[in-house]
Amino acid sequence: MTGRSPLPPPLGAGPFRVGDGLRLGLSPDRMRAADLARPFWGIRVVASGTLSTLERCNAILRRMPRGAFFSHHTAALIVGMPLPLSLSERVEVHIGVAAPDRSLRSSGIVGHALRLYPADLERWHGLPVTSPARTWCDLATVLTLRQLVAAGDYLIHWRMPLVTLAELTLAVERTAGRRGHALLRRALPLLSDRSESSPESEVRVIVVTHGLPRPLVNHPIHDNQGRLIARADLYFKDYGELVEYEGDHHRTDLSQWRRDLTRTADVEAEGLHVTRVNADDLHQERALVGRIAANLRRRGWTGQVRSPKRQL
Repeated sequence: MTGRSPLPPPLGAGPFRVGDGLRLGLSPDRMRAADLARPFWGIRVVASGTLSTLERCNAILRRMPRGAFFSHHTAALIVGMPLPLSLSERVEVHIGVAAPDRSLRSSGIVGHALRLYPADLERWHGLPVTSPARTWCDLATVLTLRQLVAAGDYLIHWRMPLVTLAELTLAVERTAGRRGHALLRRALPLLSDRSESSPESEVRVIVVTHGLPRPLVNHPIHDNQGRLIARADLYFKDYGELVEYEGDHHRTDLSQWRRDLTRTADVEAEGLHVTRVNADDLHQERALVGRIAANLRRRGWTGQVRSPKRQL
């Protein structure tokens, strides 16, 4: 058999264990060929560029012991939770076992021994994972407050909630005494089921934790004829002030850019004011808060900006 001979049909459809390849007649040299990727020790898969999270998880599933499951940021990616690039681009896979079993140790795997409750495990895409609520709690050890709120907003979004706020609250109560518990307790009252994106969520956290008024989220704005003219990312209704987050697609999509100009003109024709925010502003919190506060004060707000209790 040459280094590039065809694989037996059962092996070409997905990941397979080296032992299964040997039993079906593949030589060690064939399994070292360049057309087979080795995402984990003892696993081979037909190479087709970078493996997705689901492909990596399906590959390692062949080696996982009974009762093991995907957890932490791996579970978050499986269920679609938004994560910062620093986590979403990592290739290692987080695998948990129920304590007191020993956590797994292998190249490309981060093992965890977790104390579990009956509702903590589910199946997504055919894979065993920690539930969205449990996953959110486990992420509190690696996410900032802003990032944690953004992930929580995604989970409870009103159009397609993955969990309820009550379920998140119960999950947080069960983390008492664990790392991340204090951050989770801070995040819970900041969640909103109306946020449409992670940056919107982060702007809202910056606003609220610096003592500015709590805004309405994705609130409809109508003109004096009752026509819907906008849906405000953040709306300080008592002060006629809107905050709109604009991602890069607002700049690169010509049609979107034109719609934004018309919408802003329509809103300001009603006597309201729009503060536009971009990704760079998220890294300059003090300047962003100062700008929003100045606009609110011009419209009657008399409160004071304060510093957050701790690093966001």
